[in-house]
Amino acid sequence: MKKALIAISGLVVVGGGLLSYIGEENRDRFNPLVKENDVYVLQKEEAKPDPEHDGKRYFSMLNGVDESGNENTIKLGFAGKDEYRDNYLKVHVKGKYVYQFEKVQENEVPEKAKEKLKK
Repeated sequence: MKKALIAISGLVVVGGGLLSYIGEENRDRFNPLVKENDVYVLQKEEAKPDPEHDGKRYFSMLNGVDESGNENTIKLGFAGKDEYRDNYLKVHVKGKYVYQFEKVQENEVPEKAKEKLKK
């Protein structure tokens, strides 16, 4: 019984240590306590080359705003650096993990989100 308790405690400690090396986006993806929701972003600037993909993809760190006006910083990856420039995007996220995004028209963005994004 004592050996089993020590083994389980060891696994918990090792598992916790490994979680510290996993990026926040991937932790959010599997965390059952983090809620999924849609946030809106305005891609104003040119995307930067992503060092994780040897510059073959591009990314932007954007401030996302949900329908209630709550802000969240997210990382979006793109195939081209000017692909979505000066466009509103609706992003389906879970914490910082991005499931998908789509281009939307300005009239589809909630007013609270639009006010914060235009600042």
